[in-house]
Order: sequence, then C-alpha cells, then structure tokens
Amino acid sequence: MPVVPRLMAMASSIKMRNSADNMDVVAQDQSFADCIAEGSHFEGATLTRVTFTDCDLYWASFFMAELTDVTFERCDLRGSDFKEAKMRNCRFLSCDVGDDALGGKTEFGETDLSTVQFTNCRGR
Repeated sequence: MPVVPRLMAMASSIKMRNSADNMDVVAQDQSFADCIAEGSHFEGATLTRVTFTDCDLYWASFFMAELTDVTFERCDLRGSDFKEAKMRNCRFLSCDVGDDALGGKTEFGETDLSTVQFTNCRGR
C-alpha cells in the first residue's frame, strides 16, 4: 500500500505542492510519497524524522534548515539549495543531486555533511 502524505493537525504542517511556502515550519515523524513540490521553500524549517520517497523537490530550498534523521529516497533534488543547513544523520538514497536543466547544481555550500549518507546518488 503506498504511503500518502500525512500532515500533522497543526498550522506548521508541511505543504507538498509546487512553490509551497514551508519557511520556518516545524515537523516531525511525517512521511511523504509521490509528491511534486518543485521550488518549495523550506528555509529555516526544522524537520525531524521526516521521510520523502519518490518526491520531486527540483529547485527546493532548504537554506538554513535544521534536518535531523531526514531521509530522501529516490527524490529529484536537482538544483536544490542546502547551503547553511544543519544536517544530522540524514540519508540520500538513490536520489538525483546532479545538474538541473540549466546546468545549476544541488548546492551544499559549507554545510557539514559528516553524518550525511549518500547511497547510489547521481551527481554525488
């Protein structure tokens, strides 16, 4: 049975749609599957134990977000921005973190990736 978007019953729930404003959202213990959320804004968000599976997050921004135990599985993250994010125990499994259609790269900047796992990812 496929996982369907589960949103917490609170004002700070993640919105999974194109260009969604998820700035400063606080979310934990959520799973999203088969979502299209290109260009979504997660700037300053705090995500804990959140899983994205088969999601299109092309050009999404996680700038200055706090990501703890977050898993991206088979997600399109081309052109996404993870600069200045705090990432702890995150996993990227079979994701596309390569160049976008305009030649832009998924940006990690100086983000500490020492506890981040990349497995079978294109562009990494």
